[in-house]
Amino acid sequence: MSKPSRKSEVAFARPDTLFGTACCLLVCATIAFIAWLVISPRFTPARRLWMPVVIETNGDQTVLGETRQLEFWTPSAKTKDYLAKEGGKFGDKEKWEVLPNDAAVLQFGMVLHSNQNLLGYRRVEVWGQGRTNFKPGWWWTVNAFTNYSVVDLAHTYQTFWKAPQPVFIEVIDNRGSD
Repeated sequence: MSKPSRKSEVAFARPDTLFGTACCLLVCATIAFIAWLVISPRFTPARRLWMPVVIETNGDQTVLGETRQLEFWTPSAKTKDYLAKEGGKFGDKEKWEVLPNDAAVLQFGMVLHSNQNLLGYRRVEVWGQGRTNFKPGWWWTVNAFTNYSVVDLAHTYQTFWKAPQPVFIEVIDNRGSD
């Protein structure tokens, strides 16, 4: 048998040709890129969900970076009209939701406002249903610095309202990238 001639070899398999050198470089670059993707750390900045901005009277804008929103429900004076009754009386788990008027709601707002880690709050009347009956109440949005934790808010809530159930709090954190 005779040896095959070098001329019959495929050009891309021969590194001494321009096309063969280009193919080798492409393969090496692909391997290096895949290795970089696997080895390099992932520093994907968090997406900013909301952006609180203070606009001064002269037009200067300041983004409040280290802040979050904490949202939660409290009863209103109307809530009692939609609570289930046992033998004509409110159950032990629901007694805390019975308000003769909204004075307690206003007082709770003053408790929140007195905390220096809270920038402010708003509340709107809502209807909703969680693990209990469909009923009205207040939905609060508290703007807070990030050093005011969800646990801090839950403690304030439990201390004020004396609620026997866990507190459901929604958190919108602002520590994302611009």
